[in-house]
Amino acid sequence: MMNSWLIDTNVLIYAFDQNNDFHSSSYDLLTYSIAGEISCFIAQQNLLEFWAVVTNPKRVKNPLSIEETLQKVLIYQASFPIVCPLPKTFITFSRLISTYSAFKNRIFDLYLAATALDNGIWHICTWNKKDFLRLSEIKVMTPYEILSNKG
Repeated sequence: MMNSWLIDTNVLIYAFDQNNDFHSSSYDLLTYSIAGEISCFIAQQNLLEFWAVVTNPKRVKNPLSIEETLQKVLIYQASFPIVCPLPKTFITFSRLISTYSAFKNRIFDLYLAATALDNGIWHICTWNKKDFLRLSEIKVMTPYEILSNKG
């Protein structure tokens, strides 16, 4: 059975940023997913984070307009299943933050992990593996690692 991957926001951003070193692997991973060769999901939270980053001139060199951002978000919505927090997700998040208290400053990463777990997704694809590595409940890989193991 194919593993399902929750795609972290940085992968979504780099897939559209052709000037970034991580563009090729990020873009290829999403392309393979759309073709049905890799099972990928996007969390509602990722779309909000994507919006916040790509429109902020303090975070990106060439921020996108609202119209451009909406277009990209709509492409992601049309191309990938979107998972949302469930009523129990805050309880899962609370358990994770109690277990991994060192993550207090990474609450959004823990909430994303809780959303993944509550939706039956045990794998996260990110370029920032350190954000999730301490979580024993989640397997973490970069797009490059997933593509290398695909063969």
